[in-house]
Amino acid sequence: MKRKRNWRITGAACLLAVLLPLALSACAGALKTETIIIPDATEETPAAIGGDAFEIDALYRLPNGDVKYAGLFQWIGNDELIRVTWGFKGDIIVDKYKTPFEKAERVRELDGYLLDIGNMSTDGRYLIGYSYSEDAGQESALTLVSLESGEEKEVSSLRSVLRMGSRSITWSGDSAYFSFFTFTEQGELGIGAYHMESGSMKTYRMPEPSEIAFYYSVRLSEDGKSAIVIKEEKGKPQFFVLGKLEEGAFIPQYEHTMHQNGSVDWIDRDRIAFTGSDGTLFAHDLRNDGYAVLLDQVGNFALSQDRSFIAYSTPDATVEVAKLQGNNLLHKTTVYRGIVADGLTWSPDGGSLLIQGRKPYDDAAALQPAAKETEAVDDNSFQQIVIDFRS
Repeated sequence: MKRKRNWRITGAACLLAVLLPLALSACAGALKTETIIIPDATEETPAAIGGDAFEIDALYRLPNGDVKYAGLFQWIGNDELIRVTWGFKGDIIVDKYKTPFEKAERVRELDGYLLDIGNMSTDGRYLIGYSYSEDAGQESALTLVSLESGEEKEVSSLRSVLRMGSRSITWSGDSAYFSFFTFTEQGELGIGAYHMESGSMKTYRMPEPSEIAFYYSVRLSEDGKSAIVIKEEKGKPQFFVLGKLEEGAFIPQYEHTMHQNGSVDWIDRDRIAFTGSDGTLFAHDLRNDGYAVLLDQVGNFALSQDRSFIAYSTPDATVEVAKLQGNNLLHKTTVYRGIVADGLTWSPDGGSLLIQGRKPYDDAAALQPAAKETEAVDDNSFQQIVIDFRS
């Protein structure tokens, strides 16, 4: 008889139904950028936004539902999204939405109670989280759930690291690995890394912090050979540490302060992009320690899966997209105005952008697409939007 588990899926903030997500897309063309703002009433707009570079084909406002109990949308295909909702009876409901994203198709119902869905795999196929039994004490089981079959697999047991780090679980960009903070057999703080294809778990010890430190998240590269750790030390701003995973240890190579709401990600195996503490978007080449300033005044950002496009938020509550070519951003185009975008995510083919966030206090008007916009389902401060680009 299967025992019922009390599920907890933890994100970096460990809060109920907050976003986190990432995004990019578009088509190449001329440098011309055009911004069209319309009032609240729906009107027809000219045939293009952003000239030939980024043309919007359609905009869809997604159903919010009760945002206190519904999590983030996530791509599972070029025109399909998935979302997890928490039921009042402790159940977990998984729904799928297809373009135009108006009706939910029930995928799965699971036992347990989900606190945060920052732990859905980037391909939308799995959930990973902590489950507990009454006699486990500080021990908890790390359990993987297939959203396709509902199968549960206990992959590890570990002791709480809450005094030194969050219980966040982070997936690599291709869902090949997930990683988290744990303790080694010797009682040292370490990085746990699980490889999905082989079903194997490895633990890498971390260097002792020079000051009192708190560790927010750890993310592995797609080849599993390096990791980015986001942390904070007493009296210092938040920063990230990039290092290699070798011989059972995390070996730091590079660190830099970062924007509190910013991002850091691999451009390729030799370069990373990150938002500095002053909002500057940098590209850093690990081979020669070289820097390039890509843009000023950026909050968070997201790269497309092929690293060709970037989407980013700005301090004036706008979302912009651009083509990433070398250390240059080409065809910068404003695609939406009037949202504090906490989550940006590109569809797998880079043809659509998922934006999730809240309205700014001034409730600025949003840009509308060239094509018809679907009707908004809910009217509150939380917004979830898909923008389709013309190919």
